[in-house]
Amino acid sequence: MNNKLLVIARKDISEAFRSRSTYIVILVMILLSFVYISNYNNYVKGLGNKQLIIDYSRSFLNSLAYVLPAMFSTYVCSIFANYAVVVDKAKRNLESLMASPVSIKQIWLGKSLAVTLPSLGVGLAIAIISFLVMDIGFVAPKAGGLVIPDPLAFVSTFILVPILVFGIVTIVTYIQLVVTNPRIGNFVFSGIFILLFFGINALGGFGVSIRYFSLVYLGLIILCAVVSYILSLSLTKEKVLLSSKV
Repeated sequence: MNNKLLVIARKDISEAFRSRSTYIVILVMILLSFVYISNYNNYVKGLGNKQLIIDYSRSFLNSLAYVLPAMFSTYVCSIFANYAVVVDKAKRNLESLMASPVSIKQIWLGKSLAVTLPSLGVGLAIAIISFLVMDIGFVAPKAGGLVIPDPLAFVSTFILVPILVFGIVTIVTYIQLVVTNPRIGNFVFSGIFILLFFGINALGGFGVSIRYFSLVYLGLIILCAVVSYILSLSLTKEKVLLSSKV
């Protein structure tokens, strides 16, 4: 079973990395990182007290450590999802795949892996590089040293975010498999990206600690697991074939 999942995932990943859209998304994320850098620089200019600069820098970097990995990974998902499901449905490749000795649930999980694995690889890499550039190049000179994120931020980045992204992807992939317009899934990814982008500012405005993002992620993981299990009970080849032929 594992070999079948990897074969399905490997093909979709290789196709996505041959697309210019993937690299455009990477460029957008890099530019977005510069927006955060600019916002930080503009704010600390008005802080005359050294301790205020240190406190704000720590809070700012903690926010990035919690949010950037999830935000960037989700954003990349919208590109890889096109090649995992949308293109295959348009080219009728899914019909050929379902005619092979592979179950529909294996196809579902294989497509989900094809979206999740490269999205996490690209999203986490750019998030970590952006954080290091921010910390070493801009925060350290103003705060008098490097700022280390909270331990929970590491747990969030390397454990909670990957599980959460996979959970979200399984749900969106199911939607793409059974609806006649699989591009609807891209709106879901875009909505999550926007929610994370503006959510950090909204929570900060209400005085909510960014540390609670770990609890939010954990709750969302449980919710995604329950929804994915329920959806798996109703996934059939007939549903996918009917949605492809409309």
